[in-house]
Amino acid sequence: MKFFLTILLGLYIFSGNTDELKRESSGFSETEEFKFENNTVIHYKNKTTWKDNLGNYGLSNCLGLIVTDINKEIIDYKMYCKYLDQDNHEYTHKYIRETAVSGGVGKSNIISGTGKWQKHIGITCTYAIDYLKTALFLLEKCNLKNK
Repeated sequence: MKFFLTILLGLYIFSGNTDELKRESSGFSETEEFKFENNTVIHYKNKTTWKDNLGNYGLSNCLGLIVTDINKEIIDYKMYCKYLDQDNHEYTHKYIRETAVSGGVGKSNIISGTGKWQKHIGITCTYAIDYLKTALFLLEKCNLKNK
């Protein structure tokens, strides 16, 4: 009975609107940085695992360059993440954020894709990311109807 309830709860959580993509990712990040004047330049990279409400799952890796001010507020942010799913289809997101480097909310765009992801090029998503030391936790929501 407990197994059945777990399956039922899982189906309820991940069912719903197929016009939306909801992805949950977690992983670990690394940074290298240097300071100039009152700013910090951060070379950022991460690797995550992810799953979405459409039944997809996979791996991702991100590379980016972040510049922050003395208060650790983002001045410049360029981040690209490549996702690989269980069917070996890939897609790339470009991420934009203007909040504190320690976590926050931003936007992303799917800028390339293969297989089933190709039709989603141009989609804009909203994401939230938080960190615990080098561990990252990301939730992302994309409206698949609007390009």
